[in-house]
Amino acid sequence: MAVSSTDTAAALMALGAHVRLASRLGEREVALTELYQNDGIHYMKRQPNELLTEVHLDSLHGWKSTYWKLRRRGSFDFPVLSVAAAAKISASSVVEDARIVVGSVACLPLVAVEASNFLRDRPLNHDSIAQAAALAARVAKPLDNTDFDMTWRKRVTAEFVTYALRDLRGDDMRGERLLLTRHSSSL
Repeated sequence: MAVSSTDTAAALMALGAHVRLASRLGEREVALTELYQNDGIHYMKRQPNELLTEVHLDSLHGWKSTYWKLRRRGSFDFPVLSVAAAAKISASSVVEDARIVVGSVACLPLVAVEASNFLRDRPLNHDSIAQAAALAARVAKPLDNTDFDMTWRKRVTAEFVTYALRDLRGDDMRGERLLLTRHSSSL
Protein backbone atom coordinates (compact mmCIF):
# COMPACT_ATOMS: atom_id res chain seq x y z
CA MET A 1 0.00 0.00 0.00
CA ALA A 2 1.15 3.53 -0.75
CA VAL A 3 0.64 6.41 1.62
CA SER A 4 -1.05 9.57 0.35
CA SER A 5 1.57 12.27 0.91
CA THR A 6 -0.31 15.23 -0.48
CA ASP A 7 -0.47 18.61 1.20
CA THR A 8 -3.07 20.13 -1.09
CA ALA A 9 -5.77 17.45 -0.95
CA ALA A 10 -6.16 17.51 2.84
CA ALA A 11 -6.21 21.31 2.95
CA LEU A 12 -8.77 21.56 0.15
CA MET A 13 -10.93 18.81 1.68
CA ALA A 14 -11.07 20.77 4.93
CA LEU A 15 -12.31 23.73 2.90
CA GLY A 16 -15.07 21.63 1.30
CA ALA A 17 -13.62 21.70 -2.23
CA HIS A 18 -15.25 20.18 -5.30
CA VAL A 19 -13.31 19.40 -8.45
CA ARG A 20 -14.29 19.34 -12.10
CA LEU A 21 -13.10 16.39 -14.17
CA ALA A 22 -13.21 16.63 -17.95
CA SER A 23 -12.80 14.16 -20.79
CA ARG A 24 -13.95 13.84 -24.38
CA LEU A 25 -17.14 12.30 -23.00
CA GLY A 26 -17.98 15.38 -20.95
CA GLU A 27 -17.45 16.91 -17.56
CA ARG A 28 -18.43 16.01 -14.03
CA GLU A 29 -18.03 17.63 -10.66
CA VAL A 30 -17.30 15.64 -7.51
CA ALA A 31 -16.54 16.50 -3.92
CA LEU A 32 -12.80 16.16 -3.38
CA THR A 33 -13.54 13.83 -0.46
CA GLU A 34 -15.18 11.47 -2.98
CA LEU A 35 -12.29 11.53 -5.46
CA TYR A 36 -9.88 9.48 -3.33
CA GLN A 37 -10.22 5.83 -2.34
CA ASN A 38 -8.34 3.53 0.03
CA ASP A 39 -6.21 1.81 -2.59
CA GLY A 40 -2.48 2.44 -2.86
CA ILE A 41 -2.41 1.77 -6.61
CA HIS A 42 -5.76 3.12 -7.82
CA TYR A 43 -6.08 5.87 -5.25
CA MET A 44 -8.41 8.11 -7.27
CA LYS A 45 -11.87 7.52 -8.67
CA ARG A 46 -10.83 9.32 -11.83
CA GLN A 47 -11.10 7.66 -15.20
CA PRO A 48 -7.82 7.31 -17.15
CA ASN A 49 -9.09 9.75 -19.79
CA GLU A 50 -10.19 12.43 -17.29
CA LEU A 51 -8.25 15.53 -16.34
CA LEU A 52 -8.84 17.61 -13.24
CA THR A 53 -9.57 21.02 -14.73
CA GLU A 54 -10.94 23.13 -11.87
CA VAL A 55 -11.15 23.33 -8.10
CA HIS A 56 -14.29 24.95 -6.68
CA LEU A 57 -14.76 26.34 -3.19
CA ASP A 58 -18.08 27.53 -1.83
CA SER A 59 -18.11 30.82 0.02
CA LEU A 60 -15.84 30.59 3.02
CA HIS A 61 -17.05 33.82 4.59
CA GLY A 62 -16.67 33.47 8.34
CA TRP A 63 -14.44 30.37 8.07
CA LYS A 64 -10.89 30.04 9.37
CA SER A 65 -8.50 27.33 8.27
CA THR A 66 -5.07 25.98 9.14
CA TYR A 67 -2.66 23.26 8.06
CA TRP A 68 -0.10 21.45 10.23
CA LYS A 69 2.53 19.14 8.83
CA LEU A 70 5.07 16.73 10.33
CA ARG A 71 8.07 16.18 8.10
CA ARG A 72 11.69 15.14 8.47
CA ARG A 73 13.21 18.43 7.32
CA GLY A 74 12.12 21.95 8.15
CA SER A 75 12.24 23.01 4.52
CA PHE A 76 10.53 21.29 1.58
CA ASP A 77 9.57 17.74 2.36
CA PHE A 78 6.63 15.40 2.00
CA PRO A 79 4.34 15.17 5.02
CA VAL A 80 4.43 12.01 7.13
CA LEU A 81 1.48 13.33 9.14
CA SER A 82 -0.71 16.32 8.40
CA VAL A 83 -3.81 17.92 9.81
CA ALA A 84 -5.99 20.35 7.92
CA ALA A 85 -8.79 21.98 9.87
CA ALA A 86 -11.40 24.56 9.01
CA ALA A 87 -14.16 25.99 11.15
CA LYS A 88 -16.87 28.60 11.00
CA ILE A 89 -16.90 30.22 14.41
CA SER A 90 -19.68 32.52 15.58
CA ALA A 91 -19.20 35.95 17.14
CA SER A 92 -19.79 34.27 20.51
CA SER A 93 -16.87 31.87 19.80
CA VAL A 94 -19.05 28.80 19.22
CA VAL A 95 -18.23 26.44 16.36
CA GLU A 96 -21.03 26.53 13.80
CA ASP A 97 -19.39 24.04 11.45
CA ALA A 98 -16.02 22.29 11.27
CA ARG A 99 -13.99 19.94 9.13
CA ILE A 100 -10.86 18.08 10.24
CA VAL A 101 -8.83 16.05 7.74
CA VAL A 102 -5.88 13.87 8.72
CA GLY A 103 -3.37 13.28 5.95
CA SER A 104 -0.39 11.03 5.26
CA VAL A 105 -1.64 8.30 7.57
CA ALA A 106 -3.39 6.13 4.98
CA CYS A 107 -3.81 5.70 1.21
CA LEU A 108 -6.09 8.75 1.20
CA PRO A 109 -6.65 11.84 3.32
CA LEU A 110 -9.09 10.87 6.08
CA VAL A 111 -11.98 13.09 7.06
CA ALA A 112 -12.46 12.94 10.83
CA VAL A 113 -16.25 13.10 10.64
CA GLU A 114 -16.92 12.22 14.28
CA ALA A 115 -14.48 14.85 15.53
CA SER A 116 -15.84 17.48 13.14
CA ASN A 117 -19.42 16.79 14.21
CA PHE A 118 -18.44 16.82 17.89
CA LEU A 119 -17.19 20.40 17.63
CA ARG A 120 -20.47 21.80 16.31
CA ASP A 121 -22.30 24.03 18.79
CA ARG A 122 -19.34 24.00 21.20
CA PRO A 123 -16.74 26.61 22.04
CA LEU A 124 -13.12 25.82 21.16
CA ASN A 125 -12.04 25.43 24.78
CA HIS A 126 -9.52 23.06 26.35
CA ASP A 127 -12.03 20.24 26.86
CA SER A 128 -13.68 20.36 23.43
CA ILE A 129 -10.30 20.56 21.71
CA ALA A 130 -8.98 17.57 23.70
CA GLN A 131 -12.07 15.48 22.93
CA ALA A 132 -12.09 16.38 19.23
CA ALA A 133 -8.35 15.64 18.98
CA ALA A 134 -8.86 12.20 20.53
CA LEU A 135 -11.74 11.47 18.14
CA ALA A 136 -9.77 12.64 15.11
CA ALA A 137 -6.73 10.55 16.05
CA ARG A 138 -8.86 7.42 15.99
CA VAL A 139 -9.14 7.60 12.18
CA ALA A 140 -5.35 7.63 11.67
CA LYS A 141 -3.99 4.36 10.30
CA PRO A 142 -0.31 5.13 9.60
CA LEU A 143 1.51 2.84 7.20
CA ASP A 144 5.04 1.63 7.84
CA ASN A 145 6.42 2.74 4.47
CA THR A 146 7.22 6.34 5.36
CA ASP A 147 9.58 8.17 7.67
CA PHE A 148 9.28 7.92 11.46
CA ASP A 149 7.77 5.02 13.38
CA MET A 150 4.12 4.41 12.47
CA THR A 151 3.00 3.84 16.08
CA TRP A 152 4.61 7.12 17.12
CA ARG A 153 2.89 8.95 14.23
CA LYS A 154 -0.42 7.48 15.39
CA ARG A 155 0.21 8.79 18.92
CA VAL A 156 1.14 12.32 17.85
CA THR A 157 -1.89 12.70 15.59
CA ALA A 158 -3.94 14.00 18.52
CA GLU A 159 -1.22 16.54 19.31
CA PHE A 160 -1.27 17.87 15.74
CA VAL A 161 -5.07 18.10 15.78
CA THR A 162 -4.76 20.01 19.06
CA TYR A 163 -2.29 22.43 17.46
CA ALA A 164 -4.64 22.97 14.52
CA LEU A 165 -7.69 23.61 16.71
CA ARG A 166 -5.77 25.97 18.98
CA ASP A 167 -4.62 27.78 15.85
CA LEU A 168 -8.25 28.12 14.70
CA ARG A 169 -9.17 29.44 18.14
CA GLY A 170 -6.64 32.21 17.62
CA ASP A 171 -3.85 31.06 19.95
CA ASP A 172 -0.37 32.27 19.07
CA MET A 173 1.13 29.06 17.66
CA ARG A 174 4.37 30.51 16.28
CA GLY A 175 6.42 28.89 19.03
CA GLU A 176 5.02 25.43 18.36
CA ARG A 177 5.56 25.80 14.61
CA LEU A 178 9.12 26.96 15.14
CA LEU A 179 9.82 24.14 17.57
CA LEU A 180 8.49 21.53 15.12
CA THR A 181 10.54 23.01 12.30
CA ARG A 182 13.74 23.08 14.32
CA HIS A 183 13.37 19.65 15.85
CA SER A 184 11.80 17.71 13.01
CA SER A 185 15.20 16.47 11.84
CA SER A 186 15.98 15.06 15.29
CA LEU A 187 12.67 13.27 15.88
